[in-house]
Amino acid sequence: MSLFALFLFALPVAEATDDCAERLSTATLAQYISQADLAFSSMDENTFRSARWTAQRSLGCMGEAIQTGQAAAYYRMEALGSFLDQNHAQTVGFFKSMLKVAPNYLLPEPMAPDGHPLRVDFQVAQGSNPVVGDPVPKPAEGLIRVDGGVATEFPRDRPYLFQHQKGDGSIAQTAVVGIGVEYPKYQTVRGWQSAATGLRRSQPVDKVKREGAISVNVPLAIISGGSALVSGITYVVAMSKAAEFEDPRTPKSDLADLRDSTNSMVWVSGTFATVALGTGTAAFIVGGEF
Repeated sequence: MSLFALFLFALPVAEATDDCAERLSTATLAQYISQADLAFSSMDENTFRSARWTAQRSLGCMGEAIQTGQAAAYYRMEALGSFLDQNHAQTVGFFKSMLKVAPNYLLPEPMAPDGHPLRVDFQVAQGSNPVVGDPVPKPAEGLIRVDGGVATEFPRDRPYLFQHQKGDGSIAQTAVVGIGVEYPKYQTVRGWQSAATGLRRSQPVDKVKREGAISVNVPLAIISGGSALVSGITYVVAMSKAAEFEDPRTPKSDLADLRDSTNSMVWVSGTFATVALGTGTAAFIVGGEF
């Protein structure tokens, strides 16, 4: 691997330290990611970059185990951010990570039509052949998590979310590990970690969760509802403009502006619909898993 490629993926390691005023929940991380998604859909680059930076920084103070759905959402945010940075290699890498845990994800057509550079990066990620990773040394305590689940290997061809979860369920370390970068060090014992590795339960399971009650994260649900509303409104406006474009009574001089306006409205409607779907799912994921 070239030094240039190593530089592209030399991402900072985020470790839990005593500098954290408090340990953050995965619900908080999901809110930051949702804020970034909403800003991207609104084409507000400054707000997107701010939300992305906040999400990145929050990893160092994570107090809970990140789940697969949250990992996929984080990878998607990083892919979009890397695209804005015009770092196509890193965009492909994070799309590969996202597709590993969400293989059925489809990039919305309004966000990236055929031939759009973002779709090209996504298609490259889709067409990449999987590479066998490195075995995970068994930790002396707890377990190692990658992509939001128990790790059986450390990926070699894409960035990944790393967490060391202690035996009591607390998080000792969280990191985004780039291609060609060593995984964070931790105390090990002989052997390799397997998918059967688990944690002991040091506390009783909450009765409400044991009974399977559905829990919803209210802030994410609000974002989802608002995004769905904006998507619906912009779609209605787009259809209205499309009808005006098709109306034979419309002056020819107005057609170009109507066409551009319609296309923009459809794009905005589609991207807000994507945010609504993603945050709506996350509202149940982060609200019901912990």
